[in-house]
Amino acid sequence: MKILFVQPSADFFIRGTTYPVCRSIMTTATYMKSVGHEVMVFDRCIDFRKKEKVFDEFMPQLVMVYVTPAVSIKDSIEISAFAKDRGCFTVWGEIIAASLAEEAVERGCTDFVINGETERKLQLLVEELTGSSRFENVPGLTYLKNGRAVSNANENCSDLSTLPGIDWELIDVEKCFRKFPFCKKMLYLYTSRGCPYKCTYCYNTTFYNSEHRKRPLHFVLEEIKHLEKKHGLDGANFSDELLLLSDDEIKEIAEFRKTNGLKFLWGGETRADIYKNPETLAKMYDAGCRWLLLGLETGSKKTQELINKPLDFAAVREFVDNCTKAGIATFGSFIIGLPDETEEQIKETVQYAQSLDLDAFLFSYYNAIPKTPLCNMLVESGRTDTSKLLDKSTLAGQLQNLTKNYSQIPDKDLRVIKSWFDWLTFTRKKKQAAEKNAFMKKALDTLKHFSQGNIKRSAENLMSSAKTFVTVVFYAHCFPSVKKKYGLKNINKRH
Repeated sequence: MKILFVQPSADFFIRGTTYPVCRSIMTTATYMKSVGHEVMVFDRCIDFRKKEKVFDEFMPQLVMVYVTPAVSIKDSIEISAFAKDRGCFTVWGEIIAASLAEEAVERGCTDFVINGETERKLQLLVEELTGSSRFENVPGLTYLKNGRAVSNANENCSDLSTLPGIDWELIDVEKCFRKFPFCKKMLYLYTSRGCPYKCTYCYNTTFYNSEHRKRPLHFVLEEIKHLEKKHGLDGANFSDELLLLSDDEIKEIAEFRKTNGLKFLWGGETRADIYKNPETLAKMYDAGCRWLLLGLETGSKKTQELINKPLDFAAVREFVDNCTKAGIATFGSFIIGLPDETEEQIKETVQYAQSLDLDAFLFSYYNAIPKTPLCNMLVESGRTDTSKLLDKSTLAGQLQNLTKNYSQIPDKDLRVIKSWFDWLTFTRKKKQAAEKNAFMKKALDTLKHFSQGNIKRSAENLMSSAKTFVTVVFYAHCFPSVKKKYGLKNINKRH
């Protein structure tokens, strides 16, 4: 079968001011190619050809759209409608698609939605489409039956030890590279899937069934070797839900870099209570680790109970200090505007964040992801309605957009707090660990990316960038009474 894999346009979208190629697209396209299908990857974030030209040249029979982030819903709907008019089957995948699966199918946005990983499930779906059409045989599949959406039980059925290494020749890798602290040509890769923890706000509980599964590390390292030798990659950002490396694996990375003469640096998202031994951090640095993203979320014990993430505050502070001593930059993520969050709880988070010697403060507003435990609680209490989210796709996923405030804090206060920490990060100049003006450089690289494509698209993206910058400056500097209320300080003066 001829399968077109589409990453839809996200227009103006910043994820840490870095463009992320969708991991699932590349792994699934590679897998489907390996089992005999003809595949093409059409990433509309970097490939600005008209969809008519791509469809006319490739003539797909099935179109798989990866709906991530939320702002890509609009383009996902348009691409799927176009594909249906051409007589193609349409399938949606990824987190946003899975969270809206039943509504998307019943409204005719797509024929099918796959929840969770997509490699083996898509192959099973193709077998049913060309055979008996017993869709109940496909785990995690949502489809239409007698006019109603039916969702099969989800399970992780792809064997990560047998999946082929990603075929990066399916896409223009050079356009995927982005600048990142310590790197000029960084790319998102992965060493594992899922997370064993059960944070109530997180998609992992249903998308990966709270399971953590590792990919053979030598597959990852061979991938990196190919990308560095052929394309000049110098940074691997592991987009794992939880980067969890043993001492033996850290040693394997170090030896592989040395034996093959590789220079790539790396990092990823983890928990601050995973690598407790300072010696382990020193070994990670020697193996090329230069940054870690820490999901810290809150400085309030009460909020920790709500989100089911009981991190030890003192241990986190020690970990961050140990990372700095080891030369590893730390980026801490926080969530504000959680359900019923009070002024006192927000103050605790602000004080906690400012007490940590982080290289970046990544504050975001709480957005209720359908089917997560915390969102289910809001639905059951009548505080939110997830049945019409497909109508609210234009700006829903932008980090600077406060879609709905479930806390007891005024919208203005939340915007001031987020903007203040955005500004601190943008102007951060730590003497240790972090690269000087790293986030300014990333922002400039993002502007360069946004200037690509047709004139209209470029102008819209650049205008949105300017609007975001002005919004951050406005809220960060024009509300002194709010800053005083929450104890917001210019901690950059410490350095």
